[in-house]
Amino acid sequence: MRILTLSCILLIACGGNSPAQEGVTQGGGMLRPPVVSGRFYPGDSAGLCTMVDSLIGISRVPHPACDIIAGVVPHAGYVFSGAAAADFYSSIEGVDYDVVVIIGPSHRVSFNGFSVFEGNGYITPLGEVSVSNDIAERLRESHPSASFIPEAHESEHCLEVQLPFLQRTLQSDFSIVPILIGTAGPDALKYMAELILAEAYDRRILVIASSDLSHYPPRELAEEVDLLTVEAILLGDIDNFLEITSTRMLPRGLDTFACGRLPIALVMYYSALYPDVTPELLALTTSAEFSGDDSQVVGYASISFATPAFEPSEWSISLEGRDFLLEIAAASVRFAVEGEDYILPDELPDELLVPRGAFVTLKRNGRLRGCIGSIRPVGPLAETVMHMAGSAALEDPRFMPVTVSELQELEIEISVLTPLQILDDWRDVVVGNDGLVITGTGGRSGVLLPQVPLEQGWNREQFLEGVCLKAGLGQNAYLGDVTLYRFQAQVFGEDGNSSRN
Repeated sequence: MRILTLSCILLIACGGNSPAQEGVTQGGGMLRPPVVSGRFYPGDSAGLCTMVDSLIGISRVPHPACDIIAGVVPHAGYVFSGAAAADFYSSIEGVDYDVVVIIGPSHRVSFNGFSVFEGNGYITPLGEVSVSNDIAERLRESHPSASFIPEAHESEHCLEVQLPFLQRTLQSDFSIVPILIGTAGPDALKYMAELILAEAYDRRILVIASSDLSHYPPRELAEEVDLLTVEAILLGDIDNFLEITSTRMLPRGLDTFACGRLPIALVMYYSALYPDVTPELLALTTSAEFSGDDSQVVGYASISFATPAFEPSEWSISLEGRDFLLEIAAASVRFAVEGEDYILPDELPDELLVPRGAFVTLKRNGRLRGCIGSIRPVGPLAETVMHMAGSAALEDPRFMPVTVSELQELEIEISVLTPLQILDDWRDVVVGNDGLVITGTGGRSGVLLPQVPLEQGWNREQFLEGVCLKAGLGQNAYLGDVTLYRFQAQVFGEDGNSSRN
């Protein structure tokens, strides 16, 4: 059915260049007013409630058995993508999320990195949605590519159009963190995902990638490429997703595979940090189904990411997983010392495929012989342990490389690290249990492992002073404008003993 002129159809079906309103963003305590109400969705509260509730009401997507931690949701005009969006929002209706991080592409303003909104809230015809300023500020301070770019948010629709659905489906006391992405590489996306996860220890967080799919091909091509894009998301191979959706892969007649491909990748990185995540396609459609125009269409999909292990504080490695990791570490050390390449087994427990930080410690006759690790989850846990074990044997600069004659005398200990957690109050640091990461001005950062204060005989204040000095900050910088993270370690060795530091 044609309810709009063709020019308006192309505008609202994809969210293309809409006129900006004056004086939208000034930063500080401002409230960002709606800029696409009355065009992308009804401008009056009664009409908006009726439309959203109707879309939710006709959705047949049930609540999943597991917790939804993230999703991909379209952001066009509601007459085009509203039904697809409703399929996602109906699956989380009534869930009590504390914070929703909404991540979208910057359609009109070019910049590098992330623009994390600075202000008190967003306004829609349904009222104000408050911004979680503490989280937003920490993300801006902790990520080297994050800032606030006011003009990027002024006329951007991709975040705003998600809000009425959230207002009608979630508990009323949730807050949001609006983030726009300009350009960002995989490492920057991964780090932002880790920083968002650090907020999820004491808050129930939902992360949404706001994105449409193919832009302006004929319907037949749109359906073909959208299916390939969705399949890549569901498979979870992020490198492959970024490759097949890159601009150099675009066929003639296609402007983009997904305008929010970077927000989608960030959500994929975030979800990969959880164990046992199941992505599910909830809706896949095009604007042609609502406009009647098959010649130039836009694709839409809704995808959820669910896990039974919602609480990061409860994650631990099973006995089977620990034994597997110790076998991998021992084999990696032996192969490295003998000058051969070790290859991981084809079949691994799912918990060892989750990206986690880890350290491998080698001892001989009870004395340290090598220790190498990574705080950040740079890859699947099994792969990290494999690399760190070989490096501990040959590349620890404090020791000569391990020799073949020493192999039988080595003792192996593995420390699997929890994800980073925000530390709101430095007085909560538990010496001997917590490791520390500090980030300060100028991108300076420092790390100390949980065992350091025990080895040095430090109390809590000395531990905090030590991590400040490690970062090149003032000794008492932890009392000022810095961000503190803590983490713990599950430590186990070949003697079968295990502890959760």
